[in-house]
Amino acid sequence: MQNRTALAIAVLIAGGWIWYSRTHQTLDSVPLQDEFTWSFIDRGVSATTSMPYTDVSLRIRGVDVPLGTYEGTCFAVAGSQWPLLRGELSGAICYWAGGGKEVGVFEENGSLVLKEGDVDEGDAEHEGFRGNFVPLTRGQNN
Repeated sequence: MQNRTALAIAVLIAGGWIWYSRTHQTLDSVPLQDEFTWSFIDRGVSATTSMPYTDVSLRIRGVDVPLGTYEGTCFAVAGSQWPLLRGELSGAICYWAGGGKEVGVFEENGSLVLKEGDVDEGDAEHEGFRGNFVPLTRGQNN
């Protein structure tokens, strides 16, 4: 009797999972991560502040999306010492003298959202910070 009850519960759970997976489409983020390629063009250094500037663009499935010129030296998060944040599929950090900006592609409620946030390395009294992300609008950083 216990075996039949356990089998019935297993069938119900499996059937429920199959029904749920067929009726609730989710964004499959693992293959999407390979669809994002960051490119950076060095725009030189300010003569007055010595701050470097970098043009950033994101290629999504073969389409280039220019994101603007950022202060600092930029790099892709993937393959660096920095981890991707929760919900972040791909990202780039532009960093100079302890702080900067991060641009990331985030998965939110089954959609992709391009956001920009703050990066601060912190110091002896303060922990480093990556946050304050807001949706990036076209022309925001140009």
